Amino acid sequence: GCGGADKEKAGDEYKFSKVNVKEQNRIGNNMSYSDFGYMRHKEGDKVKTGNSVPYLNRQKLADMISDMALQLPAIKDVGTYVTDEEVLIAYHTTSKDRVAVADQVKMTAFAVVPRYYHVYVSDEKGMIDKLEQYQALNNDTENIEGIIDELIAQMKKSPQGKKWNYGENENGEMNGENNMMRGQMSGK
Repeated sequence: GCGGADKEKAGDEYKFSKVNVKEQNRIGNNMSYSDFGYMRHKEGDKVKTGNSVPYLNRQKLADMISDMALQLPAIKDVGTYVTDEEVLIAYHTTSKDRVAVADQVKMTAFAVVPRYYHVYVSDEKGMIDKLEQYQALNNDTENIEGIIDELIAQMKKSPQGKKWNYGENENGEMNGENNMMRGQMSGK
């Protein structure tokens, strides 16, 4: 068990032994989906410069969020677009409870992205295709803030689910914060 009373059996239960894991459970670099993650850093071990910012693979985040959302009941199709601080999710649902579904879809993204991200959802017909049209854009695209703000405005016409928490709206924006702050925060 977890109490460590039976240490000899621990190798059979946990990934501390040479237990073989089925190939379909492997994710590369000799890691398994059942493995836990741990990393320790001590002062002086690794000197990180100001240019050494942790990298989030936005494509993998979009894939993960779409996959998780598709597993929700009544979700039939999902498209997810991840920027440097927003997640935009368009989906097709068979449910009549648009607010509840919006909340469920939104929570899939909030479960995996950093807390500073804002999440916007839409069940409007054609929005999945619209997001797909913008997949090649990046931070170097001219007027990217305006393009993203326009998409967000269109998506906010759909239910956004419940309010995130006290002091924030449904999309995780703090009271008084708006998308115009994005350019100020990124230095653009």
